[in-house]
Amino acid sequence: MYNIIYSGGIKMEMIKRHKGLAIICLLAAILLLIIFIIFSRMIFSNGNTEYGDRLDNIVEVKQSVIKEVISKTKEYEEVEDITVRTQGKIVYTTITFTEKTSKDKAKEIAAKTLESYSEEIIECYDFEFILTQKERLNEEGKDEAFTIAGTKHPKREKISWTRN
Repeated sequence: MYNIIYSGGIKMEMIKRHKGLAIICLLAAILLLIIFIIFSRMIFSNGNTEYGDRLDNIVEVKQSVIKEVISKTKEYEEVEDITVRTQGKIVYTTITFTEKTSKDKAKEIAAKTLESYSEEIIECYDFEFILTQKERLNEEGKDEAFTIAGTKHPKREKISWTRN
């Protein structure tokens, strides 16, 4: 009986002597458990897409609408090329203009592309515009072509343009 109490005393004495080491080991074990939980959630995810549930109940932009936007925009003599693509909840529109197009006219044409989308689409999606111009050299050989970026949030009425 004396040996059992004595051996228990040795264990307690050893723990008291190495209290700092015991605390560090306990904290390291907790940290490893937390890291394991994080990695297991990353590796064994439930199969949702990168967007999670943010795209649930979103209105689909049909290819026919995109083709209509492209064909109507190409009717302007100032437009050389246009591309439209959707990714997530954003509609990206890139328009290349001729060298004689002014910035104001380019912004006006870009704003008119919104007329082809239904009200439901405009209320669901962000719109990103990149307006570029074909190379335009002045007398000194310097390129004066513009590149303008614009965004339209569903809760805003107008497109916000960069200062250019």
